[in-house]
Amino acid sequence: MLGGCLKRISDVAPFVAGLLVQMALPLTVRQYRSDRLIVRKLRDVLRAHCTDLRTGESVASVLNVSLRTLHRRLGEEGVSLQKLKDEVRRELATERLTRTSRSIKQIARDVGFQNEKSFIRAFKQWTGESPVEYRRKASPG
Repeated sequence: MLGGCLKRISDVAPFVAGLLVQMALPLTVRQYRSDRLIVRKLRDVLRAHCTDLRTGESVASVLNVSLRTLHRRLGEEGVSLQKLKDEVRRELATERLTRTSRSIKQIARDVGFQNEKSFIRAFKQWTGESPVEYRRKASPG
């Protein structure tokens, strides 16, 4: 009699296992997508408001999450808020240096730096050259 029960359970087990996988997979994918979305949202927010969002609290507030949740989700993705801010600032700075004739001081303010010296120092760290050198090399002629 016990053998019959075990046989029926083993017949049902693959079905149950498949059902559990079907139920679990969307939850896993949803969580992954949610985490990926916060990185994409953060990039978009930083690109649009980099001069206004100077603190982690202000960034978290715009994304409607706590600062702790923001740091945790970014950590799960292997990035930090500062790293993303630097990447966005670098992208914006290189675009402006190559596509506009704005002064270095104006570009520094545009990408969220309070002074030109800090911007130049950061830009050199990011690219290995000063903004003036970068612009000179990027300009045709």
